[in-house]
Amino acid sequence: MVARSQSSAAGVLALLEEPDPVFKQHALKALNPLVPQFWAEISEHITLIESLYESEELPQAARDNAALLASKVYYFLGEYDEALSFALGAGSAFEAETRVYGSEEFVETVVSKAIDRYIQLRAEEQSGGHEKIDPRLQSIIEGIFSRCIAEGEFKQAVGIALESRRLDVISSIYQRTQDTSLLSYAMEAVLDTGFSLSYRNQVLQFLFPLFPKPTIGAGIPHVHALTRLLVTLNSSSLTIPLLTSLVPKERLVAYQFAFDLVEGGAQDFLESVRGELPEGDADTKPIYDRLRSILTGQESVKLYLEFLKRNNHVDLLILKNTKEDLEPRSSIYHTALTLQNAFMHSGTTSDLFLRDNLEWLGLASNWSKFSATAGLGVIHKGYFEQGKTILGPYLPQSGGESGIQGAAYSEGGALYALGLINAGCRTSITDYLRDTLKASQGEVVQHGAALGLGVAGMGSNNLDAFEDLKNVLFMDSAVAGEASGYAMGLIMLGSAAADPVREMIVYARETQHEKIIREEADETVKMLLAEKDPILRYGGVYTIALAYAGTANNDAVRQLLHIAVSDTSDDVRRAAVTSLAFLLFKNPSQVPRIVQLLSESYNPHVRCGATLALGIACAGTGLQDAVEILEPMTKDSVDFVRQGAFIALGMILVQQSEASSPSLASTRTLYAKVVSDKHEDPMARFGAAIGQGFIDAGGRNVTISLQSRAGTKNTSAIVGMAMFCQFWYWYPLAHCACLAFEPTGIIGLTEDLKIPKFEFVSNAKPSLFAYPASTKPQKREIVIKVATAVLSTTAKVKAREKKKAAAEGDPMETDDKVDSRKENAGDIEMKEDTTPAKDGDVSPITRSISDLVGESKPIASKTGKKAEPSFEMLPNFSRVTPAQLSHISFPADCRYQPVRAISMNSHLSKAGGPARTTTGPAPEKFAGGGGILILADLRPHEDSEFIEFETATAPSTTESPTNPVPNGNVTAVHQPTPHIALDETAPEADPPQAFEPSPAHFKMSESPFTSVAILDDYQQVALTSADWSIVKDRVHVDVFNDTILDEDALVQRLFKYEVICTMRERTKISASVLDRLPNLRFIATTGPRNAAIDVAHAKSKGISVSGTGSQGNSTLEHIWALILSVARFLAMDDASVKAGDPRWQINVPLGLSGRTLGLIGVGRLGSQTAKIAKAFNMRVIGWSPNLTPERAAAAEVEFIPTKDELLQQSDIVSLHLVLSSSTRHIVGAAELGLLKPTAFLINTSRGPLINEGALIDILKQKRIAGAGLDVFDVEPLPINHPLRSLGNVTLTPHTGYVNDSNYQAFWGQTVENIEAYLNGAPKRVLQG
Repeated sequence: MVARSQSSAAGVLALLEEPDPVFKQHALKALNPLVPQFWAEISEHITLIESLYESEELPQAARDNAALLASKVYYFLGEYDEALSFALGAGSAFEAETRVYGSEEFVETVVSKAIDRYIQLRAEEQSGGHEKIDPRLQSIIEGIFSRCIAEGEFKQAVGIALESRRLDVISSIYQRTQDTSLLSYAMEAVLDTGFSLSYRNQVLQFLFPLFPKPTIGAGIPHVHALTRLLVTLNSSSLTIPLLTSLVPKERLVAYQFAFDLVEGGAQDFLESVRGELPEGDADTKPIYDRLRSILTGQESVKLYLEFLKRNNHVDLLILKNTKEDLEPRSSIYHTALTLQNAFMHSGTTSDLFLRDNLEWLGLASNWSKFSATAGLGVIHKGYFEQGKTILGPYLPQSGGESGIQGAAYSEGGALYALGLINAGCRTSITDYLRDTLKASQGEVVQHGAALGLGVAGMGSNNLDAFEDLKNVLFMDSAVAGEASGYAMGLIMLGSAAADPVREMIVYARETQHEKIIREEADETVKMLLAEKDPILRYGGVYTIALAYAGTANNDAVRQLLHIAVSDTSDDVRRAAVTSLAFLLFKNPSQVPRIVQLLSESYNPHVRCGATLALGIACAGTGLQDAVEILEPMTKDSVDFVRQGAFIALGMILVQQSEASSPSLASTRTLYAKVVSDKHEDPMARFGAAIGQGFIDAGGRNVTISLQSRAGTKNTSAIVGMAMFCQFWYWYPLAHCACLAFEPTGIIGLTEDLKIPKFEFVSNAKPSLFAYPASTKPQKREIVIKVATAVLSTTAKVKAREKKKAAAEGDPMETDDKVDSRKENAGDIEMKEDTTPAKDGDVSPITRSISDLVGESKPIASKTGKKAEPSFEMLPNFSRVTPAQLSHISFPADCRYQPVRAISMNSHLSKAGGPARTTTGPAPEKFAGGGGILILADLRPHEDSEFIEFETATAPSTTESPTNPVPNGNVTAVHQPTPHIALDETAPEADPPQAFEPSPAHFKMSESPFTSVAILDDYQQVALTSADWSIVKDRVHVDVFNDTILDEDALVQRLFKYEVICTMRERTKISASVLDRLPNLRFIATTGPRNAAIDVAHAKSKGISVSGTGSQGNSTLEHIWALILSVARFLAMDDASVKAGDPRWQINVPLGLSGRTLGLIGVGRLGSQTAKIAKAFNMRVIGWSPNLTPERAAAAEVEFIPTKDELLQQSDIVSLHLVLSSSTRHIVGAAELGLLKPTAFLINTSRGPLINEGALIDILKQKRIAGAGLDVFDVEPLPINHPLRSLGNVTLTPHTGYVNDSNYQAFWGQTVENIEAYLNGAPKRVLQG
């Protein structure tokens, strides 16, 4: 017998008024389970309940119940602070409530509030607050920690511990688990969230000693974390003991740490470490000397310089086309090509383009000459050993500045270039630049010297250099003062020195030169943003950008967004939007969403800022969301918005391939079109040229990144990109973008810092990360006179007249004799011309060279096409893009193995290679790995072969066949070489040779041909449920265990695959998805049909879709498993028993005998379900839109004429329909309202047959007894879906068709279908 439902709590509430305490105790106990249903009614008596909680006449247990009752009422009223207060007073009653089924949401909310309150009190206590923490609150928090640890939820416990300043908990967890990944998690959490600097440093100093000593045998998986920690703390006192502890036994690890510290460490920090390293004894001195040498940074710079020189893949034809399209006498166009060439050749030391175009170079004048000379610094960046020699003819001579007109621009540019060459090299060149700055009188030379000094001495905190620059600033020259302002900030970068800041702010207010004011704003953000002068507010915005770079600080983001939409200055608004990139570059996927609306602003300056924000934050990611926002902006009505869009696209698509990014080819084509269009606005053409420079930067061997390989902020890159953004005002500052260029390669070094020859594996198709193909020369159009086209009707009339005239012997005057060639060209009768075209592949319409394929041209057959391997072997010193790093492994039999993980996203196996080598999607953002790797030599007794550096010597200044670019320092008598490159005869480096892949490193095949993706393999059974050996030599299989709902992300995942295997209807492959998968040729789906695939559209595109049969009675078994589960409350009773509910028997099951089973749909499954129901002595009734009495009788089901009648009569309703437009929501809110309050609803067919929202409402209101669901509107069911929290519904994850025998049929026949496709004869093909 089913218990009757209660309609009011009035009777129980009345007992609270009784004088006898026993009645009150009973009422308090009885009211607690009634709160969810009658909380509004109970809330009217809340004052009485609170008084009972405080009453002394009731026992403690009753008072606890009163507190719990009050807490639950306040929870439903939304008063969570009050709810927490009374929950703390409930003591054991609240503890018992945590185990009550159905109270999960209340308990979770109170606990969450308790955590927030505890965190707040702990923070106040740490800052000197006097409020004591309630012991009861402390007890709850300790219970949470204990529960998290007991259940293995260590990261959750670490997160709470960090926020509540409970570092002892973190230590306790680590002592228990010895898991260094938890320490790394804690470190990343405190670095990447908005904790105060003092607390951040406290946590890092606490964590550091917990990390175990790194050793080669352990594979040092935490080396990235330790490096990031040390660089962030900027503490030599922690770094020195670590390095000395590794000497001499773990010296290879010490070398690796030194190289990694150089990647992200500030100059003063590295100098401090170098200075404090001990001298060592006879055995250790060479090791310490080598560490000191590495820590100068010069070893890294030389290695990366050699890498860029050897792997240079610049396409000179792109530059040649730009030069021919842009008018060289225009200053803006000359600068555009200068920057494009400088970026494309950055760090390569290749000046071939400049040598071949000296005439163009000589057309530079004034500031474009300054930029052209400074471009040499970008090209030779890192070549600090020969920097002064290369720039010698352009630098001011010992006698001082040249008096020749125009020479100052070359001299100033050369000084700036010298700074760029020495950026990050920690050389003594700053002394030379200081001397030149003090000796020079001209503002142009001072401008270049100041910029060079700032870049070369960035972060050095050299007070002498600061004073020299300040003296120039106080001369109040706009040109020299602007550069000095920049340089002062660069020199003191990161020092937070108060006096220099105060001096610059005071001067910025007093000076009348706008150019100086703009650059002097520094740390005091509030003061600057409150200024009336928009230029100072502009500085304040960039102060926010640099101070909070990489933090994603919510307050800073909110402040910038507010400025972006409210400031009265367009410049400030543009800067605010751009500055978002500096805050969010570690989370690039968030940026498109944040700037989407800003990119549609009515204000073009805001739109322009949005373009740069996308470009900088998403640089090098190829993020399609960002590209899709930018592509329409390339057609914006405002020229500088288009300019920004072109630049941003180049940043985002750097080092992308056509296989990895579907937008790359179209973007390159767009650049060429815009640059060559003489009617296009100069600003847009400038932007397209810069975009071309970025997309092929550094010989196509660098990416743009604002963080180091250790995961720390790359300060010089951040500042360099901030300086680049100022090109809006001053083009020469664009050169600073090269500071954010990061070489992307793997450079393996032995203990002696030599480069051995060996190979490693890239577990991805070569095309996915290949260099772009070279640009093909533009083919000249062959213009041929074309016969006038004549309509066919006219031609027939003329033909008849001609025939008649010929018969009469009187030819018409208009009928001149036409040769056969002209007849063919005229195409009058529209007949197929079987003679070969005289002009080759010439269009019959335009008579120009085209890429049209003639019908007679043989088309390569599919079977004859050489399939691309799914991996490749790469030599040491090869380019490896950031996205490629997760696919790199070192073969187990390789002589050389890295002493640390290749990337932060891979883990070293015992053999030294990554444990997993599948080619899945690339990580969202590169943050660590690659670069310089110290290698352990596993076979040191064998002879080694090393890569030798290319040597280059400075040529004689008297032997040069080439005249230098005039700069005023070269006379007609003496014509020294321009030293644009050191080795004039050295050829461009050839690309690395291709290596045949070794199949020993792959699990699927010895000769992989066809790429296959298995989707939605949740249980990871696809490869074990069938024998794949029949195709193992013909395919490479990637298995994905998740479902992607976002179409763009799905296309990105599947873009490269030829064959896709889908599991039933988990992933939707719509027509729009099919249109974006050019490589797809075959889909193998499990089951005889799949409504998630647009089979008809696939067929129209030549894509075959094959299905499979099934085996067993899986779905029928599952239907009855759900019916019996809900009718007997199995899931609810199981949860209650396991939760420790003291009540032993709670629910009264529904007996099936004599009950009515209503079937909506009486097909095969419905009929089989009915037969089993008969065994339970149930009445079975049926209805469907197409059911007839005859078919119902054949199934032994009682026919019901209407759906409403079936619903009203049934105790259990089960759906067995195919989903279509007519059956969608066939059970809606109205139909659900017809069910009995004691009825159960079962759905194992398709989720959308039922209106899910209406069902949730019915279940929440408990207007039916419950439901059993195996299918849902969205699958997998979202984690926060309301159905997951309902107690009266039993859920299964669409496993109705799942069992071992069915999977064997599915996957066995799938393999057969793939084999048949590979043989050219697909079988079990589905028809659309």
